[in-house]
Amino acid sequence: MVWNVARPESWTGKRAFKVVLGFGLTVSVTAHAALTDNLTIGNPIALSMGNAVTADPPGVDSIHYNPAGLARVKGREGLFKLTAAYFNFRAEFGDYVPEAQAEVDKWGLGETDPVTNTVSETDDVVLKVPFVEGRQEWPLPMVIVPTGGAAFSPSGRDYTLGTAAFAPLAAGYVREPDDPGSFMGKEMALTRITYFSPTIGFKLNEEWSFGVGVHFSYQGVSAYTDLRVQHLILGVVNTALDALDDQTGCLGGAFSFCGASISPFEQSVTLEVDVETPVSVTAVFGGLWEPTPWLTWGFVYHTETTNRMKGTYEMTYSEDWQNLFGTIYTELGPVARLIGLPQGLASQTGEARIDLKTPAHFATGISVRVLPDWKVNVDAKWTDWEVWSGLDIEFDQPQEFGAVASILAPQYATVDTLIIPRHYESVWNFAFGVEHQFNDRLALRFGYEPRKSSIPSHKQDVLLPIGDAQLFSFGVGFAWAKDVQVDLAVGYYQAKADIPAGSSTNANSMDWVNNILYNPYSGMDIETEATAYLLESSFTWQF
Repeated sequence: MVWNVARPESWTGKRAFKVVLGFGLTVSVTAHAALTDNLTIGNPIALSMGNAVTADPPGVDSIHYNPAGLARVKGREGLFKLTAAYFNFRAEFGDYVPEAQAEVDKWGLGETDPVTNTVSETDDVVLKVPFVEGRQEWPLPMVIVPTGGAAFSPSGRDYTLGTAAFAPLAAGYVREPDDPGSFMGKEMALTRITYFSPTIGFKLNEEWSFGVGVHFSYQGVSAYTDLRVQHLILGVVNTALDALDDQTGCLGGAFSFCGASISPFEQSVTLEVDVETPVSVTAVFGGLWEPTPWLTWGFVYHTETTNRMKGTYEMTYSEDWQNLFGTIYTELGPVARLIGLPQGLASQTGEARIDLKTPAHFATGISVRVLPDWKVNVDAKWTDWEVWSGLDIEFDQPQEFGAVASILAPQYATVDTLIIPRHYESVWNFAFGVEHQFNDRLALRFGYEPRKSSIPSHKQDVLLPIGDAQLFSFGVGFAWAKDVQVDLAVGYYQAKADIPAGSSTNANSMDWVNNILYNPYSGMDIETEATAYLLESSFTWQF
């Protein structure tokens, strides 16, 4: 468990420095970052090294970071981890820009939008707990999660077997009922828990090690959000109904829906969906090359998988929706039924299905001992977030909202499906870590990971407010006894995004013809910020 800090015979500081510099220049040309990659795994060594551990995977958790590293574990090794995390999500909404305000005035929308010049902020956590319906509020200000694993290498063999439990994805928040961000996520919880991960790492020869593992995971999504319809469309509809009433006396009083309206500034529909799958399978492959005692190169690849989740939904309609469409449906009779107009129901419930992909991931990196007691790690990583083009929701029956949405935006809706567009990017990320072996028992670690968001600027929103981010970390490793190691790490993560009015088709677009749905903040400036404080610890022992 203690680093060997003796100077290798083939070690030269100048040569090691050139390797690190060359690799860093190579990856920085294309390096970007991702969403929540590696933030919730809970390994303090990886966190304190800025997650730059592909060529220097940490013990049992090599199962995730690079299964080839499992071959370094000898005998029997146990791992217990405890993670505490605090998250805060914030969004600031500005006023309408002049062009948008002109449209509001043009269509006679005299109401004041309650969202303008307000702030949305939450640090309240909800979790999607396996096999428990809905979202569960966490009672403490920090989420505390225990995980762990074990590995075993038979005596005289060149391979090691192991399994571990960890959370590749765990995020959730709840906003207050009157929070301006509730039109893009009142409650949201995403959970992926790997509960069984049989893995083998084997040493091929003195220089090469390889590893492969199969990960069995639980995947769940639970969301609850208000939806409001973009103000231009409602302005057109509401004004047309008013004009019909003014000019014709509502056709001699034949129709009572003339003059009725739906507010573009309030909730029209509330959607709640809760889906999960107990079995989601991925494979992981990795390799390590150690040509000298001071240099290691590694790579790892996680395969993609599609999570076919099933569960329930509830669609609730506002009183304005019920009054307008209920009256239209009643008075138009057979015509309304023929063209499939909504009936003005109060709610609809049933079964839902969501197919959500876990993206493929690739990482490569080097670990170089530049001085006898100093080690530098550099990683380059890629995650295929482009597969999140949209969140597809299938309902077991036609939806009233779908009937309207399929007319306004057929590319995103049918009567029994909704596609919430995402259109993320597959990007590269680089990470840096430094370790100083202070003495035979104490190691100090420092990490930095700049993370350019996988959400492009024209797709930023309030649902997942994750812009360009930075992760700073520090940690210590202490050899408590001959066969016992204790590691601690703290991390600070901050992501920011500036979304000028009209710049994002997922939030505030002013393309009032082609971007009608899922655009609740049309015409206003938005700034978002996500902050996280991470405290991670692990206890590793031989048994």
